Amino acid sequence: MFKFWKRNKPKAPAKGPEWLRAYFEHTIAIDQNAPSRDQDFAVIDLEATGLDTAKDKIISFGFIPLRNFEIWPGKSFQCYIKQDYFDKETVPIHGILKDDIKDGLSEEDFLKSILPHLSGKVIVGHHVGYDIAMINQALQRHYDTELINPFIDTGVLYKKAYPSKFIYNKYQSPIPSLDEIAMEFDIQTRDRHSAMGDALTTAFIFMKLWRTAEENQEYTLKDLL
Repeated sequence: MFKFWKRNKPKAPAKGPEWLRAYFEHTIAIDQNAPSRDQDFAVIDLEATGLDTAKDKIISFGFIPLRNFEIWPGKSFQCYIKQDYFDKETVPIHGILKDDIKDGLSEEDFLKSILPHLSGKVIVGHHVGYDIAMINQALQRHYDTELINPFIDTGVLYKKAYPSKFIYNKYQSPIPSLDEIAMEFDIQTRDRHSAMGDALTTAFIFMKLWRTAEENQEYTLKDLL
């Protein structure tokens, strides 16, 4: 089992909006001993004004649902988030201009929109600790709470699936990039460094790793975590 960090899960708020209480109720009920094929996954990616989770803000988000080795593109979700703070130095990375986000959702409306999508699902992402930390900062600002979803990092899952590749010194530290794994699996990347494009690439990588894990036995959710 992998974990990025250990922390106490936030408790469900006694008061607060109904959608937030419903999120906690459905997500706490996830059964980690159930077969992974019966679990709903939320593959996510986001773009932000920078990499400082304490200072920077989310400006774009993409979500793709996945269940039983199937992607559900009709239920995907993407949006821009309007922010007062914007760092033009990061534009060459994500390609998002300040004009692109001026009509985006407010940060609070963004949270109201995504929590129902994440409710009762396992979050999947590449270097997903960053994405979760950014969403948690926004949740702390508005609702004094954090995500409680179990999560899977495809980079860490790759390392577990192919341990022999990390025996030698040059492989000991780095987790392969999204591009490196996609190239190895012959997965074509589209709209790289856009939230929805990277979420789709991550979804295909996760399905490949998941199928590889289940070639010889049925996995529970706990086996993948």
